[in-house]
Amino acid sequence: MLKTKTALYGIVLCCGITPSFAANTELAKIQNQIKQTEIQNKKIEQQLKTSTKDVEQTKKQLVKTADRVSSLEEQRGALIKRIAELDKQRNIINAELTKSYDGIADATASMLFIASNPNFDSQTMHDYVLTSVLLASASDKFDEQITDATQKLKELDKIHDERTIEKEKLDRSTKKYTNEKNELDKLLKTRSAQNEKLKSQQIALQDKLKKLSAKAKNISELSAGVGSSEMSSDAKFSKRKLNVPVRGRLVVRYGEKTALGLKSDGWRIHTRGDALVMAPADGVIKFADSFRGFGKVVIMSHKNGYNTVMTNMGSIDAIVGQEVLAGEPIGRMNENKPEMYLEVRRGNKSIDPGRLFNEP
Repeated sequence: MLKTKTALYGIVLCCGITPSFAANTELAKIQNQIKQTEIQNKKIEQQLKTSTKDVEQTKKQLVKTADRVSSLEEQRGALIKRIAELDKQRNIINAELTKSYDGIADATASMLFIASNPNFDSQTMHDYVLTSVLLASASDKFDEQITDATQKLKELDKIHDERTIEKEKLDRSTKKYTNEKNELDKLLKTRSAQNEKLKSQQIALQDKLKKLSAKAKNISELSAGVGSSEMSSDAKFSKRKLNVPVRGRLVVRYGEKTALGLKSDGWRIHTRGDALVMAPADGVIKFADSFRGFGKVVIMSHKNGYNTVMTNMGSIDAIVGQEVLAGEPIGRMNENKPEMYLEVRRGNKSIDPGRLFNEP
């Protein structure tokens, strides 16, 4: 009897604690899952912060490196041009020296002829005087040609020395440029990898932009179609004038007539072939594709409703939706048509770039 009671008590006791124990176990599991999720979220947040920092660091490095590369390209272009000018001067002087040598030969031949056929024993004084005059003239001509040739040889030596110096500068510049260019390419690849997430989000947007590009009749319509930042009462573009996106020479100003006789709504800047193009100011890439008659085009949106349009690019190293800093590289010019058309728009109006940018 006692054994039976004990057994029943054990059964009741077990039945009484089992649900409570199971609930506690399930709660512990949930609490553990919540804790793990919180840890994972913190890791993700930290990764995002690190990723954002890495992107910003890449951008800043790109701005500095792009400026150095652009400066070196400009310097190398000037050195190559100077060497070509020196070579041209050298060729001209060599041609003139050849003429001088011919003159010296003629003068020498004249003097030798007179010396070998003297008329000093002529019967008349007239023949004697004539012979003396001819000899003196040949001698003067000989001296003149010798002096001229000596001067040209000095000029040639000077050009040779100057060319040697310029060539040494170019060689040093080439080594430095190669290092900086490699660094730039490496940073561009890093930025490209960081933009992978952005690329996956822009398929629908690219389709929309292609349709817009097909419908737009001109740059103005294209710029208006891609949109811009909100216009504010503050119409300032920047506290100070900024550098143009590409280094070169200003050939057409705002308001001047183009070759077609139309008024220019922007600047035309003649550049070096393959010149590096950099973002003119902080902003967002709104369009990056080909547009009829303008080659590859980049449109950027900036604060206070401003858009900048850059045309005739040969390659684009930026994607739609990408935020870029002023001076960050976004592509290179077309080697076959190295002339950028730079237009600035605010709302539906074009703005004189001279109000915003330093002249190149």
